[in-house]
Amino acid sequence: MVEKMEKIGTCAYCGQTRAIETIGEVTQAELDVMATERCLCQEAQAEKRKKAREAKIKEFIHKKFPYEKLAGEILMLVDCVLDSTFEDVTIKLYKDKVVRIWKDSDNYIRIKIKRTEDDELKA
Repeated sequence: MVEKMEKIGTCAYCGQTRAIETIGEVTQAELDVMATERCLCQEAQAEKRKKAREAKIKEFIHKKFPYEKLAGEILMLVDCVLDSTFEDVTIKLYKDKVVRIWKDSDNYIRIKIKRTEDDELKA
């Protein structure tokens, strides 16, 4: 049977310590990350929201663009908009798909995928 141990981790933002129940060997850095994730200070909560937002963006991109290389390129562009390297990015993919990435006035990342389908026949 594996024995549970209680160890102490410290929030990276406010310095509060927290008892964390662990199984097996855990480094102090890992304990501090766990303590930060569980902390209720403003900075830790902001970091938690940021990580959740990033996970939501990644999930959306991977769902819409299942090809790993393309998804990776689009995520790099999202990062450029997030860190304000680019204000707005528009990419034309294929013949009928345009992707636009930008930050709105509330500082949220927006990703819009527009499809234009033209039915044309040349016989």
